[in-house]
Amino acid sequence: MTRLSNLLAVVAIWTGLATLGAPAHAAAREGEPPTAAQTPAPSITTARPWVVRAEGAMLATQDGSLGPHVEVGITAGRFVLPRLSLEGTLMDGPDRSWSAMAKARWEPLRTADGWHALTLAGGPMVLVGNGVHGTNLLGHAELAYIVRAPGGLTLMVAGGVNIALTDSSYVPPSGGCFLSCPQELHRGDLLPDLRVALGWSF
Repeated sequence: MTRLSNLLAVVAIWTGLATLGAPAHAAAREGEPPTAAQTPAPSITTARPWVVRAEGAMLATQDGSLGPHVEVGITAGRFVLPRLSLEGTLMDGPDRSWSAMAKARWEPLRTADGWHALTLAGGPMVLVGNGVHGTNLLGHAELAYIVRAPGGLTLMVAGGVNIALTDSSYVPPSGGCFLSCPQELHRGDLLPDLRVALGWSF
């Protein structure tokens, strides 16, 4: 009987020591560096920090034309922080007008792989050579949804607003008005902006 009691005591002590040692062993394993199979794949925004996009935009300019200004152009940008990129856009519009814009784009909502993102962007914009208002300085802000394919293809759809930062010059049309007359552009005027872009990340 004494031998049986001693054997049970040894088994109990051994089981207790094994139970106490298991968490420490698990903690040691958790502290080990991950293997290549366990390391997550880098985000596409890290692997491809540059982007070039062809853009089409409809801008309200109050110049009296039927419908908004339609412009086409190109954008180049680069990530400077994991969720922040800087972009420059140059666009050519009708009537020999053109526009240039610099933006900072932040991605508050993005999938872990970077393939889908909801972004906020803003910065200064200059509209040059408008037939009615001449050259105008504006501020631009937009909300955009971006889709990035693993191969590099990028699609963006954005809606935003341009705000006039100064009063513009005003040249009434020489031929008079047809259906819609130009309106003066004053500081603080809000002009809607809609743009679609297709590009490549690398």
